Amino acid sequence: MPTVLILDDDDAVRESLLYYFEDLGWGVHGAGTAEEALVVARQINPAGVVVDIRLPGMDGCSFILELEKTHPHVACVICTGSPEYQPPDYVLIRPQVFAKIFSKPVSDLGELAESMRQHIMNCNVKAIHD
Repeated sequence: MPTVLILDDDDAVRESLLYYFEDLGWGVHGAGTAEEALVVARQINPAGVVVDIRLPGMDGCSFILELEKTHPHVACVICTGSPEYQPPDYVLIRPQVFAKIFSKPVSDLGELAESMRQHIMNCNVKAIHD
């Protein structure tokens, strides 16, 4: 199974997602800030990242743009506690960003994991063709 990085500043949410993906057999790593997540991504080269948007310091959208510079094919799935939130178009148009935005609390973790799995496969196919 692939490795996923969970970026969320809420310890309880991050741990819950880490445990869920771990129970599915995924490799898991967590980070509470975007800055920490960039360091972890360089160390582990994740296949996917669950990205919270509202974070202390660098926000989730800025994280995605920074991650793209070193990991252009890492699948990113946005999961936010702001149900009305819509990322800016310059983030949404990036192929590594999954089209659906998940709201916290995530009511269907199975859908989140399956979306991540499918998006990782799509990003891997794109990486092969680039």
